[in-house]
Amino acid sequence: MMLPAIKKALAGSGITIFVDCGIETGYDAYKALALGADAVSVGRAILRPLLDEATPGVMRQIKKMNEQLSEMMMYTNISDTKSFDSSVLHFQ
Repeated sequence: MMLPAIKKALAGSGITIFVDCGIETGYDAYKALALGADAVSVGRAILRPLLDEATPGVMRQIKKMNEQLSEMMMYTNISDTKSFDSSVLHFQ
């Protein structure tokens, strides 16, 4: 929830905002990007597949996360990763 305020405070500074921790799915990545992240890190999401299956497991997990991200982008008419904005998110 703090990401939009951080993005605003850093506007024009040239600092890139990475979100790390808690990004388990492509849907999580979508939310972080929509809230203002420039990129996301997904270390924890690929750790279990890495330990269980090595490279094939990591590749499968990344493919799944990319599909989830693409699906949400399609549903909300976001054509590329530079077009995100928080108007597509609804908070309760």
